[in-house]
Amino acid sequence: MPQTPGQLLTRMRTVNPTSPRLVWHGREGRIELSGRVFDNWVAKSSNLLVDELDAAGGTTVAVDLPVHWKTLALVFACWQVGAVVVLADDGTRSADPDIVLSSRTGVEVDPGRLLACVALGSLALRWEGPLPRGAVDYAAEVRSHGDVFLDAADGPGAPSAPLVRTDGRTLTAADLAGSVVLPTGPGRAAAADTAAAGSPTVLLEPGVDLLRALAAAFAVWERDGALVLVEEGVPVTERLLSGEKVTDRLGTA
Repeated sequence: MPQTPGQLLTRMRTVNPTSPRLVWHGREGRIELSGRVFDNWVAKSSNLLVDELDAAGGTTVAVDLPVHWKTLALVFACWQVGAVVVLADDGTRSADPDIVLSSRTGVEVDPGRLLACVALGSLALRWEGPLPRGAVDYAAEVRSHGDVFLDAADGPGAPSAPLVRTDGRTLTAADLAGSVVLPTGPGRAAAADTAAAGSPTVLLEPGVDLLRALAAAFAVWERDGALVLVEEGVPVTERLLSGEKVTDRLGTA
């Protein structure tokens, strides 16, 4: 049975919590998040969603963000508070979300919707440029929120609960977990490592869409592995692969 987002987060903070779970290679450099640190970012983001944006169970959140480590933290935060994620490809306006999370300058939302502007720079302390009226500055606010989300009830508490809306479909944990099958071959740099074989380190190729990234996160973290994300434009070199001890690579298909 596939794990729920809350169960994955529980494993992250209890099973080898200092081991890498999410690694980001961007133009600004490398960021590594252990299970404990990722859970911490999710908790802070969950508290921000509730305190600043009135998120709750059943809230719909349009995620107008690229594949990024902050995006994964925010998506898991949405699930932790019981919100349903609407991918921007489904149409931010047509999906009629309650909240919009966006990294684009000049984004506008319809009256009655709430907006959080997300600066993606790893060291960004605030949104660059004018902040739309009424918008929440994620980078400026998130660090002041609590490291533990006390109202967590395992987010959507069953694999059959809705997690994502995209292309007119509603996807569950079971759908996400089943949409990516990790290769079972010998892999690459860590092929001879028995521990790595049980807990894979999977590189997601640049250009993969967010839905596939979320599915890959489920597949990798269910096996207590590490997911490596690479920003578009950053070359995937043999040095990167060997340095991260990548066992498998996932592309668009």
